[in-house]
Amino acid sequence: MESYTTYRRLIAKTVIFSLIASLSIAFVYGLYIKKRAVDDLARVDARKTSRMAFEALYSAMEKGWSKQEVDAIIVRLNNVEPQMRINAYRSPIVASLFGDRINDKTIREHDPMVAKAMKGEEILTGEDEIRYLYPIVVKQECLACHTNAKIGDINGVIDVRFPVANLKISLTMMINSFIVFFTVFTIAIFILLYFRLNALLVQPLKQFIGMIQDIINKNDMAKRVSLKTRILEVKNIENYFNKMLDSIQDYYEKLQHLSDRDYLTGLYNRRKFEEFLSYEIKRSMRHHHKFTMLMIDLDNFKYINDTYGHASGDLVLKEVTEIFGANLRNADILARLGGDEFAVILPETPYESGFAVVEKLRSRLESTPISLMFDQITLTASFGIAEYPEQGENIEALLTGSDLAMYKAKRAGKNTISRADQSDQDMAAEIQKKGEFLRRAIDEDRLEPFVQPIYNIRTNEIFGYEVLARIRDGQRYMAAGQFIEIAESLGMASRIDQIILSKGLDNRANLKMWDKKFFFNLSTHSLFGGNYLSVIEEHTMKNDQVGVDTGIVIEILEREAIHNVRALMDIIEAMKEKGISFALDDFGSGFSSFVYLKYFDTEYIKIDGEFVKNITVNEKDRIFVKHINQIAQEFGKKTIAEYVEDEETLAVLKEIGVDYAQGFHYGRPHALS
Repeated sequence: MESYTTYRRLIAKTVIFSLIASLSIAFVYGLYIKKRAVDDLARVDARKTSRMAFEALYSAMEKGWSKQEVDAIIVRLNNVEPQMRINAYRSPIVASLFGDRINDKTIREHDPMVAKAMKGEEILTGEDEIRYLYPIVVKQECLACHTNAKIGDINGVIDVRFPVANLKISLTMMINSFIVFFTVFTIAIFILLYFRLNALLVQPLKQFIGMIQDIINKNDMAKRVSLKTRILEVKNIENYFNKMLDSIQDYYEKLQHLSDRDYLTGLYNRRKFEEFLSYEIKRSMRHHHKFTMLMIDLDNFKYINDTYGHASGDLVLKEVTEIFGANLRNADILARLGGDEFAVILPETPYESGFAVVEKLRSRLESTPISLMFDQITLTASFGIAEYPEQGENIEALLTGSDLAMYKAKRAGKNTISRADQSDQDMAAEIQKKGEFLRRAIDEDRLEPFVQPIYNIRTNEIFGYEVLARIRDGQRYMAAGQFIEIAESLGMASRIDQIILSKGLDNRANLKMWDKKFFFNLSTHSLFGGNYLSVIEEHTMKNDQVGVDTGIVIEILEREAIHNVRALMDIIEAMKEKGISFALDDFGSGFSSFVYLKYFDTEYIKIDGEFVKNITVNEKDRIFVKHINQIAQEFGKKTIAEYVEDEETLAVLKEIGVDYAQGFHYGRPHALS
């Protein structure tokens, strides 16, 4: 098992090692200085002392002093420094001419160092005591007295002895030695720290950074860091970073699953389905295969949500997923695109084979009862088929083709299978073109509210205005009839309703038209899914209209109300509590018009213009209008006649007793200013 150390231990070890190294170097350097003192300083000092002794003796000998007098000089020299001993020994040349001194011959013969010095060799020796032997070489001036000698001979040896402790090292040498020692030691310590920290810290961190960059560049969450280090903290960084990568990878895989899968059913979602569809198109193009794509929409699924609740609806979607999955091949791709809409890719499956698969799905779904609370229901679906490449050679074309085929199956009575033909494709292209026009108009803020006045027939005064949507297209304005159906089919109607509502309310506030009613056309889809109540509440609070009749009237299309009577009744009741009124629009155009008078607590009835515009020439239309007005009055509701285009029509309406009227006779839609 590999052992690791901590940074604290590393620093302690480095400090201790540096201390030991410095002490060792200081000790070795001290020995070096001592050796240098012995070898160099002792030699210099001894040479100076020997030279001084020689000069003193030489001066005495020049004066003709006897041997006794010379010995007395030596004694005096030894007395100057008690711990230093100086002796002078004559060479045989001098002894033969002037006579030998006591013990000189014995010392020459028995002291090998003296004998060596007599041969001209300068000698320095000793550990605790320094002994320096200085040979006196014959020079030119010596020949006057030493007639038997020649230049270069040795006349004698001066023997100087003194303890090592008496050596005096110069201050300059000490300072220089300390500077050299400190400089070398500091450099050595820094080099040591540099290489040690570089190896144990910097290199592992550089390796760590490099691995992180590699993980980022390659987006490889499966890769792990492995550092070459003996430092425990660095190893802990490696371990914790790898644990963090484990967590990130786990979250990444979960997010990847969530980004690819529908949270409820576990099926692929729209984004992933389109990726598979793109791949299948490329594969089929390369291998010249056909394949089939299905678009599936459950029939009357909204009824299940409204009747049993959304939780039960979710259970149904899971059951449907099980039914579809059990009747598809492993290679088939099933996805939930949203709501109750599913899609399937049948790889390498032409239309004929694909139709058989779809028929199997349709029949199995229809024949499989689904348990729901204390009830059992059966469910059907509408299926749209698109074949590659006949119905499209790209994703958009296939999605549009199968979507159109699915709506075609819906219109054909549901629980059926349809295939889009060329006319459907042309219609889809036109819808797509108009949808793009609508999106640009919304993005570029070209939606404008126009108003058409509503007059009180008896007083001939303006009672209110109906707010209508228009799109500014250059110098002209497009009426709602030119784009509203496309907007509804593409799910853009609610957005348009909200823009017109907000702008219409702003115009009313800017012009302070608080005494006039403002009628807004909002589809039931907008009422169910929009935040219109909050828009109106914000408007009324800003203009101090809270708790009073707001003067805002919401028009409900009679043909739309049939889809969800109960929910619409609740919405009307909630909004009426906020001072908002309601009008039932296009009354008389459907068979259930009079039934709605019972359920919907509306203040106004707008009589369908189809009955009004021919009232002067068609007796049946006059009877219809008369009875609608009479019943409305009995229910306590006011009536508004549409399509009033001339004075004659107005006269008949006045005779019948209709309350209000609007139409070209009173004024065309225009912008408020």
